Amino acid sequence: MPPIHSIMSRVREMRESGREIFSMAQAVPWYDPPQEAVEHMKQEMIGKGFHFYSPDPGLMSTRVALSREIANRRGINLNPASELHLTCGASQAFASALMSVADPGDRVIVLEPYYFDHVFAIQFSNLELDSIPMVESSEWCLPWSKLEEKIPGAKALVLVNPGNPTGAALSEQDIRRIVSLTAENDCMLIIDETYERFNFGGSKHHPWMEHNQEHVLTIGSFSKSFSLSGWRLGYLFGADYILEQALKVQDSVVICPSTPGQILLEKCLDLNEWVENRSAEVEHRLHLCKEAMKQSKGLEWREAGGGFFTLAETPAGIDSYALADHLINKYAIATIPGDAFGNTGKQHLRFSFGCLGDEELVPAMSALASVDLTDITL
Repeated sequence: MPPIHSIMSRVREMRESGREIFSMAQAVPWYDPPQEAVEHMKQEMIGKGFHFYSPDPGLMSTRVALSREIANRRGINLNPASELHLTCGASQAFASALMSVADPGDRVIVLEPYYFDHVFAIQFSNLELDSIPMVESSEWCLPWSKLEEKIPGAKALVLVNPGNPTGAALSEQDIRRIVSLTAENDCMLIIDETYERFNFGGSKHHPWMEHNQEHVLTIGSFSKSFSLSGWRLGYLFGADYILEQALKVQDSVVICPSTPGQILLEKCLDLNEWVENRSAEVEHRLHLCKEAMKQSKGLEWREAGGGFFTLAETPAGIDSYALADHLINKYAIATIPGDAFGNTGKQHLRFSFGCLGDEELVPAMSALASVDLTDITL
């Protein structure tokens, strides 16, 4: 079962019973989509096309609007007709990308701690999973010696930047090096940039800023930036001949992304300042979480350069599932056990600082600062 399922069920049960609970588990933004965009969509509901299928890769007008936004903000020039798809979230974009470039039995590399939905997709596609542990110190870093050893012969490498669950944000030097390493070894590079709008300490560099590198596929989501998680809307961009294959996967699985969601997105894409303000608020929460965790006893902060998370180290010898249960029961804080993200995640907990509303922010940080894990046995 998805690791978040049981934790979020517990959170809902506690809230329904009237108990206070601070959810730092699933990364659901505390804010709603831009009200201006919502009001615009309400007006569009009277149109006949609102309720029907869009073209499989998405409405052309939405793809044009997204390609324009990407070009203006990031300097990446895409052909919206052939190099860009709208998808049912980043998860479906990843599955489409994966099944377009890898055949059963091919080896696919992920960096551990990994995003578990990527691993599930690799496994149900009958691919060989090769999970390489990241280097842990005060932050999570790329394991270069292992990457240089393992990339030759691999079909694809999956890179999440900024990271989930680690919050690691890569430097331009790291990005350039990994792009070169994968290209030299005929290895596809699938970049998951779900948290691209929340990059606080890493580089904004993307390999397609210079030229369209055919071995690089990029997936993303609007679930966090515009809080459209319920609309299930993401994107995939890459070389046209690969996206032609990805469209076959998309058609067979979901047909097309949500038409109302695309109409809503078109208006959202005009509101860049709105997203920048939300990003600043997430960064503020990151710093509050860092300070609160440093006051706690038994939780070791791991530097987060972006995204919604940190993967904090916990005392040795304590099962992370039992520890997550302890934090819910004693401190009313919901987290995700690190074991969910692979062996490297053991004796860690993932904390999401990007989901706490304004009213609960102060009491949640107070609860986090009060955590004491010294001398406990679970």
